[in-house]
Amino acid sequence: MTPHQSMPHHRSMPRHRSVYVNSVVNSNVVSTVHVNSTVHMNSAIFPFMLLLRFSTILSSKVMSVLPSDLSFIVK
Repeated sequence: MTPHQSMPHHRSMPRHRSVYVNSVVNSNVVSTVHVNSTVHMNSAIFPFMLLLRFSTILSSKVMSVLPSDLSFIVK
């Protein structure tokens, strides 16, 4: 076995190890982000509900204005 043939096998070893380390780090980051998002969820729900209610009121006003605008455009 020449050194040239043994090179690819030797080179592939650290790559597998780095992939394993990356997957472990990624899983830790995902779990940390999940915990942070659940903690911040309660404080984020209230402004979101206000925004949702405001957008619903706004869309209902727009829908009530639209038919008259459309009839004006048609004429």
